[in-house]
Amino acid sequence: MICLSLQKLEFKALLRAVNHAEMSEIRLDLTEMSLREISKLFSKETNLIATCRIDIVGKEACIEKLTAAISGNWPGKKSKIKKYVDIEFDAPADYREQITAMARENGFGLILSYHNFSNTDPFERLMDITQKCFDAGADIAKIATTAIMTEEGTRTLKLYKHFPPEKLLAFSMGNAGKFTRILSLNLGAPFTFAAPTGELATAPGQPLAEEAKAAVSPKSYPHKINFKSLTPVIKAPASKSHAQRAVIAATLARGITNLYGYTPCNDTEAAVELAKKFGVEVKYSQKRGQLTIKSPGSNAISLEFAKSSTPLQFNCVESGLLSKLIIPISGHLSPSREITVTGKGTLLKREYKGVAEVVEKIGLNFESTDNYLPAKITGEIKGSNIQLSGKGGSQLVSGLLMALPLCPESSKIELEHPTSKPYIDLTLKTLRDFNVKITNNNYSQFVIPGRQRYRKKIFYQIQGDWSSAALMLTGAAISGNVTVKNLAINSSQADEKILDILRLAGVEMEVTEGPKYLIMCGDVPCAFRDNPEDEDSCSGKVEIRGGKGPLNAFEVDATDSPDLFPPLVVLAINCEGESRIKGVSRLYNKESNRAETLYTEFTRLGADIEIDGDYMIIRGGRELHGGYCNSHGDHRIAMALCIAALKIKEPLHIDNMECISKSYPGFLNNFKK
Repeated sequence: MICLSLQKLEFKALLRAVNHAEMSEIRLDLTEMSLREISKLFSKETNLIATCRIDIVGKEACIEKLTAAISGNWPGKKSKIKKYVDIEFDAPADYREQITAMARENGFGLILSYHNFSNTDPFERLMDITQKCFDAGADIAKIATTAIMTEEGTRTLKLYKHFPPEKLLAFSMGNAGKFTRILSLNLGAPFTFAAPTGELATAPGQPLAEEAKAAVSPKSYPHKINFKSLTPVIKAPASKSHAQRAVIAATLARGITNLYGYTPCNDTEAAVELAKKFGVEVKYSQKRGQLTIKSPGSNAISLEFAKSSTPLQFNCVESGLLSKLIIPISGHLSPSREITVTGKGTLLKREYKGVAEVVEKIGLNFESTDNYLPAKITGEIKGSNIQLSGKGGSQLVSGLLMALPLCPESSKIELEHPTSKPYIDLTLKTLRDFNVKITNNNYSQFVIPGRQRYRKKIFYQIQGDWSSAALMLTGAAISGNVTVKNLAINSSQADEKILDILRLAGVEMEVTEGPKYLIMCGDVPCAFRDNPEDEDSCSGKVEIRGGKGPLNAFEVDATDSPDLFPPLVVLAINCEGESRIKGVSRLYNKESNRAETLYTEFTRLGADIEIDGDYMIIRGGRELHGGYCNSHGDHRIAMALCIAALKIKEPLHIDNMECISKSYPGFLNNFKK
C-alpha cells in the first residue's frame, strides 16, 4: 500500500488528496488546520495516519491536534479501514501514555517512530530501538535512518529478518536510501510513504506518488520471462570492450583495417558512428563479422577538423568506456573548436568526478555540470607527466594510453591504486597490435614515447566476449549442459576469471583452446577457408556439464572484474552456504548502482544478500520465487535476472528488456522457447 504523506496544503486540497489515496499521512505539525477541520478530516472512512512532532510545534500543540484527530469518527469493528497515530518512541513518557490511551479508546493503532536524520545507527542499536517500540505498545514500529551509502540502507532493511514485517516500517531516507522505500513492501511492510510532488515531500528521498504506484503496478513489467533451459550451443558475441578499442585504433590508423568477428550492439555501434564523424569510411558485412574501416589517419583527421571553428558534438550514447576514450582523443582534433561529449539514458547519470583535474594536466579543459555529461572540452593535448588514482576504474587510463602516443612530447603516467588491470592489458594489447609501444612498469607507471602513429591492420581479430559468456556459463552451471564457443582462451579480458570461479564452485567443464590469432590463407582467414560454414572468429570453447548437484559456496575478489558481479550473484544464490564477493566499491558508477540494484532485485525474489563494506555476502541454497523486477535500464541486471529465472518455478516479469541491446542484442535467442 502507498501512503501519501501530506503537508502544507489547505483543508479542501487535503480532502481532495485523501479521497484519491489508498492511505494518507497528515502532518498536523506542518499543516494549518483548525481543530474542527482536523476532526472532520479524520472522520472520513479512509486509511489515515495522524502525525505530529513535538520538536516542531511543541507538546501542548501536539496534544490538541492529535486529540482532535482521534476524536473524529473511527472505523467500526468490521471495517478494513486503518487509522493510526504516529508519535516519537522517545517522547516524554506522560505524553506518550496520554496519546496511547486516547488512541486505544478510539480504535486508532499506535505507530512509534525513530528518526535519524544524520546517518544510520549500528545494527545492534537499531534492533534495541525497534524492540523498545514494541515493548512500549507499538502496533507498528517505524525506523527511519539516513543512508549515505547503499550498505547503510541494507542495514536498516535487515530488521525485517528479526521482527514481524507486517508490524514494521524500516527504511532509509536520502537519495542513497530511496531504494529501501519500495523494497520494504516486498519484505512485508504494511505500507510505504510517497509525496504528491517533489516540493511537498516530507522527508529526503521520498518517492513521488506516481513513481511509487508505477513501481508496484504489474502493468509496469510487461516482459514475462519463464525460460527453463538454454540452447545446447551458444556463440559468444564480440567483446564490446575489445571492439570499441579496435574501432578507435583503426580510426586513428591511416589506410584500410579489416576487423573480423565484429557483432553489432549499441555500444560498438556508438563507436562506429563516432568514427564516421571523424571522416572515416566504415562498411560492415555480417558474413564473418567483417568491419572495414578506411581512415585518412590521425594527422589528416586533425588537419580537416582544424579547417572549421564550428562546435562539435560527440554522442557516446550509453557507453562509459567510449566517453572516457574520446575525452583525451578530442584534444588532438582542433584547439580552436569547442567539443561537447554527451550521451543518453544511463550515461547521463554516471559521475565524471576527477576527470577535469586529470585532463587539465595534458592541456585540456573539461567543463561539466556537477561532474555529469554533457561536458565541453577545449584546448590542445600535450604530452606530460601525470599522476592519478585508479580506484575509480581504468577507462580514463585507457583513454590517456590511446591519446598520448600521438603527442609530439613523450609522457609518463603514475598510477596509484590501479584497478581493472585486465582492461588495461586489453588496451595495451590493442595498442601493440596497431604498432603503438608503451612500457608498463607493474601498472604503477606507464612510459609513453611521443610522435607515434597507429598502423593499419589488414586482418584483425575481435575476441568473443567473456562478460556475455560468463552469464551463459553461469546459466549452464545451474541448469544443464551447454557449450559456449567463439572464445579466446587465456585472453586479456577480465571476465575470463569466471572459469576459475566456476571451478571453485565445483562446476564440471572442458576448455578447448584454439589458435590465438587469425592465420591468413590468401585474403581469407584459414579458419574460414577450412570450415566455410563456421564463421567464428575465435575457435576456443567451453563445455559446461551443469545442473547435476549442489554447488560449493565461494569467496572471490572481483575488484578487477566488476562486470562479473551479476552472474556471480546468480551463481552464489545457487550454491550451498555463504559466498563472499569483494569489490562492491566498483559497482556504484555503472549503468546503474549495481550494489543497490543487485541487492534490490534479488532480495525481491527471496535471496538472502547482505552488503558489508566492500563485500557482498550471499547465503545460497534457498529457492527463489517469481515476481516483478526492475532492470534499472542496466543490461547486465536484465540478463542476470533471466539467467536466475532458469531455476525459478514461477515466471519473472521485467520492466525493460530493450537495454540488453547495449551489449548483447541476441541474448534471448539463447533460451529454449
